[in-house]
Amino acid sequence: MEKSLLRKGGGRLHGAHYRHARLLTGSPLFVVLFNSWEFLILLVATFALYYAPWSRGRNGKAWQVTLALVASVIFYGWEDPKLIGLLAISCVGNSLATGRIILHKVAGNEAKVRQWTQRAVVMNLSLLGIFKYLPFLAGLFPFLPPSWLAAAKAIPLPIGISFYTFHGISMIVDVARGEVTREGDALMSKGGRFAKGVRDIGFYLLFFPQLVAGPIVKAKEFWPQISGKRLEDIRWRQVVRALITGYFLKVFVADNLSEQTASLTLGPETLIASGPLNLIPLLYAYSLQIFADFAGYSLIAIGLAAMFGYRFPINFNFPYLSTSITEFWRRWHMSLSAWLRDYLYIPLGGNRNGPTRTYLNLFLVMFLGGLWHGAEWKFALWGSLHGLLLAMERLWGRNKATALPRNSFGFIRLTFGWLFAFHAVTLLWLTFLMPDMASIVAFFRGVFGGRTGFSGPPAFSLVFYGAAVVLYHAWGWLSEHREILAAKLARAPFEPLIQGVMLFLIFTNPGAPRGFIYFQF
Repeated sequence: MEKSLLRKGGGRLHGAHYRHARLLTGSPLFVVLFNSWEFLILLVATFALYYAPWSRGRNGKAWQVTLALVASVIFYGWEDPKLIGLLAISCVGNSLATGRIILHKVAGNEAKVRQWTQRAVVMNLSLLGIFKYLPFLAGLFPFLPPSWLAAAKAIPLPIGISFYTFHGISMIVDVARGEVTREGDALMSKGGRFAKGVRDIGFYLLFFPQLVAGPIVKAKEFWPQISGKRLEDIRWRQVVRALITGYFLKVFVADNLSEQTASLTLGPETLIASGPLNLIPLLYAYSLQIFADFAGYSLIAIGLAAMFGYRFPINFNFPYLSTSITEFWRRWHMSLSAWLRDYLYIPLGGNRNGPTRTYLNLFLVMFLGGLWHGAEWKFALWGSLHGLLLAMERLWGRNKATALPRNSFGFIRLTFGWLFAFHAVTLLWLTFLMPDMASIVAFFRGVFGGRTGFSGPPAFSLVFYGAAVVLYHAWGWLSEHREILAAKLARAPFEPLIQGVMLFLIFTNPGAPRGFIYFQF
């Protein structure tokens, strides 16, 4: 069945089209999905062994870290063990560079620190470039020998490579800056200490909750947490809240909406014939779907990490409450926004070199952020337009945080700002949903020139499943602007009642299991 769905013109799909189709068909995409029985078995076994009685001994930390690392390798290489080799190269290379940087940092040899930092960054970017961007770059030179082009296009895109590459770069840079300190097992470059360094760095890079789609956790945030963990220290309320909400957003909301929005990828002819009354509701549905899918993944990752004694940063802060594009990027995929700010925007000069350079930096960072999502022109377009909007908002002074207005004029202004931000973001999600630029053009042709007939299921799904996302953001608004009321509602029995309803809907009305959208990046 899957093979028939993944054929195009008599041949197998390649590159991004293949991965895009596999997401739509619910394929495992090389890893154990969080919403699968295989993952549940792996999780239960790992959790039981992780907190086994011998984990409290003198070597408890080593046992727990090694076990979690092994479980992460199994999780990643479940379908295609060959990809583990790339992870090994990344771990050993980053460990070696980290050890050397620390040695030269202690010796005060800043020239060697810069040298090893540059080598490590080049290594990480080279791995990312070969496996993610070489097929795209080869397509820009059609005069190359056909065998070269075919070889480049046949290179597989390892799932999660963008995320663990960014983890490696942030670790190297933070160590070089002196922002990461370790006591005890210093990450040196020889003997048993190097082996421990590889283990700990491998654990940081590969820890399965965040391995393939984040959040992007910085080494200075994660390394100090590496220690022996005890079962009684688990914050179960945080775990339960994150896991139930995350699985609810993914299984009940995103997977059900996906059954409708998948029709938008059936080809340009179908899009052109669909008409605005069908296409526009589906676009709104996808906007809610991608939030539920990615925010759901991040919450599941946060909950799973908390089960093993680790704290991950919040990755989504009710982004559809944003009243500007600037505010949206302070709320959406916050760990990526912070990474781009700390390791790209600020090194480029940030806002320190005058307005023109600031606007250029904003545009360039978002353009590169778009290409980070995928080596395709549609992602370059997505990043460019977001960068242009950020620069325009800064020019117009709309980049500042906006408080709740106290008069009608301020309320109207804020409402228009919210309407613009939400619709701009929603419109640009087309680049994520559509497999290519031709399909994006076909969507607009269908909106402005398609038939006027109406099909009920997309609109019903938008209202029924999308209502959960609306209520979730309504709760976020109360938490930000009516804290006392939100605190009262969070008290028992309201929260357990809501969690019970979510669990009921998860088990009684799940959508067809599908890969997480951000797995393709």
